[in-house]
Amino acid sequence: MYAVVKNFLTKLGTSDDDLIEYSAGDKRIAMAVLLFRVMTVDGRVLDTEVRRYREFLQDHLEVSDDELNLFEAAVREESENESSLFPFTSIVNRMPEETKLKVLDMMKEISLADNELHEFEINLVARTAELLNVKLKD
Repeated sequence: MYAVVKNFLTKLGTSDDDLIEYSAGDKRIAMAVLLFRVMTVDGRVLDTEVRRYREFLQDHLEVSDDELNLFEAAVREESENESSLFPFTSIVNRMPEETKLKVLDMMKEISLADNELHEFEINLVARTAELLNVKLKD
């Protein structure tokens, strides 16, 4: 027990970068990359999109305030390191149907957060739905 407390106290003294590690197979990272991609696909990232994206990270992916910056950095890095959607959709594809639908709904909401629907956003959501084997409602 003493070792656990000592380890915890030691971690308190380290930088934030040492506290949280994310893996490429992390379910939350996979879902967040899909959300991040729809936010950035049109080449413009507006404050309204970022706010909505962060709301989803916190409310649906349970990313805490303390974790938010590190989590976003991990998502950005994963997105930049992998150009294909497949590694992320293959992780989400193992989740329940309702989770897949929720991810697609969040993607749609982020794409509409700036009150514009760009062709690239439409295509990205449609392609993601295809990879998730989900039929989109009109």
